[in-house]
Amino acid sequence: MKRTLAVLATVAAGAGVLTGCTDQQAYCVDLAKYAAKAVDVDPQKPVDYVKILDEAKKLQGSAPKDVKDDWGVVVAFAEKAKKAGSDAARLAELSKQTPKVMTAYKNITGQAKDSCKVDLPALK
Repeated sequence: MKRTLAVLATVAAGAGVLTGCTDQQAYCVDLAKYAAKAVDVDPQKPVDYVKILDEAKKLQGSAPKDVKDDWGVVVAFAEKAKKAGSDAARLAELSKQTPKVMTAYKNITGQAKDSCKVDLPALK
């Protein structure tokens, strides 16, 4: 809860200075909003990725070049999870791709901290 409140405070503060902001600043504000929603996502559970699909798509579109492909991996995985729905067999098959997604997420997390000073929820 504290983490969510801290992220929301950061978002609110960042939103106030967005007049005339750069693409990087806008991405960072969107990333902070995403972080608040991603707190309940377990990167080991494909079905959880559906919770962040819309935000991930938005971030993929505005992401800097160094993580744009990584967002593509997360979005593609989330879309597959959405298609799988509650089909346990499809979700089990999809979970085999989790290591690739986790690598992409680690890249995103590192860039978020370094460039945006945003802490994304830790991988479990």
